[in-house]
Amino acid sequence: MRVLWRWSSFCLGSVMLCWSCEAGRSAPLPSSARSTESVPAVAAASKQTAEEGTPFAEQVLHSFFPYQEGPPRLTGITPGAALSRGNWQIAQEALPPEILDAVRDGELTLLVQDTSDLPISPEYITATLEHAQDVSLDETGNLAQYRAGLPFPLLDAADPRAGLKAAWNARYADRGDSVQRWESLQVRNEAGQYEYGFSFFYAQAYGMHRTKPEHDISDWEAEGILYKEFMQVLHPVPAITIHPQLGLVHLRYWYDQDTRQVAQWYITGYLSIHRLLTLVYNPEASAWRFPLLYEDLVGTYVHAYRWRLVDTRVALVPGFVQGAEPLFGGRRAGYPLDPWELRTVHVVEAVPQRAAHPYGRKVFFFDQQTFAPLYVLSYDRQGKHWRTEFFSYAHPAFYPGGKDIRVPILIGRSWIDFTADHATLALVTEATYNKPLPPDFFTRANMVRKGK
Repeated sequence: MRVLWRWSSFCLGSVMLCWSCEAGRSAPLPSSARSTESVPAVAAASKQTAEEGTPFAEQVLHSFFPYQEGPPRLTGITPGAALSRGNWQIAQEALPPEILDAVRDGELTLLVQDTSDLPISPEYITATLEHAQDVSLDETGNLAQYRAGLPFPLLDAADPRAGLKAAWNARYADRGDSVQRWESLQVRNEAGQYEYGFSFFYAQAYGMHRTKPEHDISDWEAEGILYKEFMQVLHPVPAITIHPQLGLVHLRYWYDQDTRQVAQWYITGYLSIHRLLTLVYNPEASAWRFPLLYEDLVGTYVHAYRWRLVDTRVALVPGFVQGAEPLFGGRRAGYPLDPWELRTVHVVEAVPQRAAHPYGRKVFFFDQQTFAPLYVLSYDRQGKHWRTEFFSYAHPAFYPGGKDIRVPILIGRSWIDFTADHATLALVTEATYNKPLPPDFFTRANMVRKGK
């Protein structure tokens, strides 16, 4: 059945830009939006750039609508194709060797779907056009003059700081104002059999840099808190049976100033004993009993890595799922089996600042259109491929209650550990976006209530 996804009009200067897109197909901009030179509000800020004199606003719009002239094509990789051991050579230009080898060796068969078009919210695009040209990096590599939208919508491969700019883009990409997820984290052995795990409720809310200023939370903004995270373990209880620091409830505050330490608390519980403890966030530490680092699961600081833009190219990546549940399988049970698709990506290398970091380097594949990470290759300090992380997103047009959502809906993640021969899966059973939670939900007092 064909699903038509129509977006409401929004005002850009004095011109209304409207678009609609059919799920799984490109959504061309109307002719009035293809040229921004006549838009008063934009023209004043549209300085000429080095790219053939194309106005800034026109380049930015193209980055948000990369498929308006049609989806990318590579020979042999067409919708409906299946890539496997017998024809793996077709994908040599579209996959990194670490994933291509899995296809060649029969660990993974890739089904191909057409490229999904998922422009983010009109408000986010407008904020980018209004503010991006004022954003810069200071001498320490931190953002200066950032207000809202994508900080650096145009990345120049010749710019030595392009990789760092990509990292800031990923940090401030549109993820909605809030999200609530019910999910599980589980470890599978090489045969794909469940070994251990837990289920939990997760909530995240942003308090700063919203495209609608009225959605900023003044108290959080005054404290410089970019977003807060809340996690409650649902099963098993007590979670101490998995790891002493897994606890019952977790709370984290991430600050807008990237060099500021994440604030973190958790409630540990065993039998009738419940204690609220402060936990120093160490992204390099092992995540509880799982074959992961905390930074793999929760995130890390931009300043902890040296970033380099390797390339911007068309790659074969896990496609936006036309449903609510992801499918993982293959050897180690960690490969996304939903159809893959061709998308334009930014390939960004990250090398830890600390020589003693467990990772020697990581390579991120960021979606150009949404700046969502699609997969990440991690290597040890000797340069050996250690882990691959995959992200699975649902297309909002096919997700229950998703018709008003303008961001990729995270429904699953997997980490394949090629050293331990294990896979860790994060499977989302339900997700809601932009459903407001009161600010006091993200407090230690609420932690105590939830931990009883």
